[in-house]
Amino acid sequence: MQTPRINWNPPMTKYLAERCVFHNQPFCLVDVGASGGFDRYWEAFGNDLRVIGFDGLVKEVERLNADRNPNYCYYPYLVGEKSYLPPEGVPDTQPFVRTSAWRTMEITKLNYPATYFDRTGSGEVTTEMIELDQFLLRDHPTDVDFIKVDTDGSDYQVLRGARQLLSERQVLGLGVEVQFHGLVHDESNTFRNIDRFLTSLGFSLFDLESHRYSRSVLPKPFLLRLPAQTQGGQMMWGDALYVRDAGNENYEGAWSLQLPAHKLIKLACIFEIFGIEDCAAEVLLKYRASLGAYVDVDACLDLLTPPRNGQKSYADYTREFEADPSSFYPKS
Repeated sequence: MQTPRINWNPPMTKYLAERCVFHNQPFCLVDVGASGGFDRYWEAFGNDLRVIGFDGLVKEVERLNADRNPNYCYYPYLVGEKSYLPPEGVPDTQPFVRTSAWRTMEITKLNYPATYFDRTGSGEVTTEMIELDQFLLRDHPTDVDFIKVDTDGSDYQVLRGARQLLSERQVLGLGVEVQFHGLVHDESNTFRNIDRFLTSLGFSLFDLESHRYSRSVLPKPFLLRLPAQTQGGQMMWGDALYVRDAGNENYEGAWSLQLPAHKLIKLACIFEIFGIEDCAAEVLLKYRASLGAYVDVDACLDLLTPPRNGQKSYADYTREFEADPSSFYPKS
């Protein structure tokens, strides 16, 4: 998942990683739809990053594993919920086959997955499917921190297959590709169902980047050098960020979840990486008493604070706001 707000150089996260804060509790990223490898902004966790990736492209998984980094492991599996049955006999609002992206693939006879997702060019796809609940809770028990899901069509099924993991374990956040159109049904792979599912498990929507696609009858320029989103057109896909809003005063009571200190520190780092430093500060301040034994909270707050009028400290920054909030208005 990538948005314009990604913080590629998160100073607080790097500061904590350099001080081995995560050494005994590595940050675990689960990457579903891992072709091309994980998003590199997660490397802020340094040697304490663990990646478990899944993708149906067999040769691409072999290529990723050829890196032989013991901290990163990829599996050639499709991911979903084995009992899931797609809805039938309902309207379908998905207009993708009418877009300029689809028409480009027809004109050029383009095999999109083999061209852009499988760097080996093989296109070989497995038929074996796993569920995250079975794999990460029973077969390979893992303390997961963040799950990225980008499957181009089965993201809701992936989440359904992780219901126990998400409801009973301390997963902190998810990045999910979402479709705004599709089968009109409460169990279809659409944004409204993904949002309803995740918010019911204690996750809140913090960011949503949308992608637009023009109709083929009047194509608009593509944003990238490939048939995908365009400069205008109907909003069709998006990248959604869901995180536990533990900064909420009543979060623990509402969701019967008490996050330990190492999870709270990781939560603050997730917020920083996704450019939501204010929410990271909120977590640090709420749990200052319990986090103080593990990190220098004031130093972390200073690293989260943007420079302003030559001042860099969190205390000076907030003092200026409290003295004159209008000083934060636009200058013109």
